[in-house]
Amino acid sequence: MELLRSLRDDVPAQDDLSGVERRLAELRATGWTGGRGLGRGLGRGLGRGPRRAPARLRWGLALAGAAVLAAATVTAVRLPDATREPAQAQPRTSSAQPRTSSARLVLENAALVAHRSKAVTLRPDQWVYVKESQHLGGDLPAFETWSRLDGTRMALREDGGELKIGDAEKGPTHPGRTQAEVEALPADPDALIRHFRGLGRELTPLSLCEPNCPPEIAGDVKVWGAIGWYMKFGPMIPPATTAAMYRALAKLPNVTVEEDATDSDGRPGIGIVFDAGAAGKAYYILDKGDYHYMGVKIVDSDRTVGMSVLASGIVDEPGRLP
Repeated sequence: MELLRSLRDDVPAQDDLSGVERRLAELRATGWTGGRGLGRGLGRGLGRGPRRAPARLRWGLALAGAAVLAAATVTAVRLPDATREPAQAQPRTSSAQPRTSSARLVLENAALVAHRSKAVTLRPDQWVYVKESQHLGGDLPAFETWSRLDGTRMALREDGGELKIGDAEKGPTHPGRTQAEVEALPADPDALIRHFRGLGRELTPLSLCEPNCPPEIAGDVKVWGAIGWYMKFGPMIPPATTAAMYRALAKLPNVTVEEDATDSDGRPGIGIVFDAGAAGKAYYILDKGDYHYMGVKIVDSDRTVGMSVLASGIVDEPGRLP
């Protein structure tokens, strides 16, 4: 046992040495003469205590406290035993979410935030205010609109210009943003999708491929456009309806997310993307904090165009700011 005692500097006292003794006896029988090389090998295998695999963090997108810590503790003991089976490699689990799953997570979180927001009490004689910038090619000014919630009056002011007030548009070009119409929208995502598919007119903040969308995506593009049109007037949309819009977007195929997108004014946000193939991609940019609608972009092989909402709110008369 003298040789064994000489190894104990490298082997922890608490480890069972009976197996080591048997192995040394076998090695002596084959003519092995010793040395401290095996002791150093055992010290590396047994004498350094447990080894920990790196901890991996998985982040759920913008979900409060959505970090899951996974740590595996492994102790490896390697002896020069040719009869041992090689350890089977454990499959690695990727922390990356598929893009479509990420879109569902982002949009569900946006829906939850919308549900928690306070409903605004509206009157038909109030006005919804929106200031937008235009990035459609050429030097186009930002502009402000005021729309009375009963649908009877509108007002417009271009950047630096005078306020113009008049009657609201009538007929098929009416923008469809009266208080009554908004409050009648379904608050269930499936019902909302059916409602928008059945619209007899196009509602969209910026057209992607209408009226020549491929037939297989035409209905989805119609839903996509109508949701963006209403989200642009966010302050007048009831919280439950806003939540349904986010969940309806999550149900559309070809919808993905880009976490570090920018709107047409260069403001950072989350991009909800509808991929229309050769027709290009449409982006709704959402605020990273409260997920409110910031703007729309259309990107295809020839151009990038967009419009951004710079301010919005409910006011009591045209010309006032929220």
